[in-house]
Amino acid sequence: MKRKIHRNFRITEEQMIHLEKQSEVYNGNQSKYIRRLIDEDMGKEHRVYTKEEFQARKELVYEINRIGNNINQIVKNANMKFYSEYEKKKLFAMMKKLLEMLEEQEERK
Repeated sequence: MKRKIHRNFRITEEQMIHLEKQSEVYNGNQSKYIRRLIDEDMGKEHRVYTKEEFQARKELVYEINRIGNNINQIVKNANMKFYSEYEKKKLFAMMKKLLEMLEEQEERK
């Protein structure tokens, strides 16, 4: 028999309510439910990213957020009838940059 390890952890009240509801399938045994979740997760393949890949993904998310903010501003201006040809070109340039970044990320895989 494998040695059992005891761990304490903190969860929110909402998480506890969720745990109690989900563990009812296992006759209220929360430990069994948590072990099942861990066992399922262990069976999945998890890709480990290098430091460079992680940084590239982080930069991509940051850039996507910036582009999204700019797009929201352009849409706001368009709704207020302030939409100009300059903003239209800016929007297309941002979308092109986003597509290029996504293609670069795909090539790294």
